[in-house]
Amino acid sequence: MARLRPLTLEEAAPTLPVAVADAVRAAGKLSLPAGIQAYCPPVLEASRMLNAMPARSGTLPAELRSLVCLRAAYLVGCVF
Repeated sequence: MARLRPLTLEEAAPTLPVAVADAVRAAGKLSLPAGIQAYCPPVLEASRMLNAMPARSGTLPAELRSLVCLRAAYLVGCVF
């Protein structure tokens, strides 16, 4: 359980980067990590760009990239 209450879409909407706002419109809600990171929009934008880099590199097939990300999250104890 997060110590911070994630912001709702309505609370975070004015501060969300445009690309994240587009993703939210497609999904219909703000994810838990994004809701917490929305307290600091530069952190949210940096996280979004960091998460996009493995896909942009084009060095791994999508299936393997997903498995690598899942394993890395498991190793660092990521609850998300």
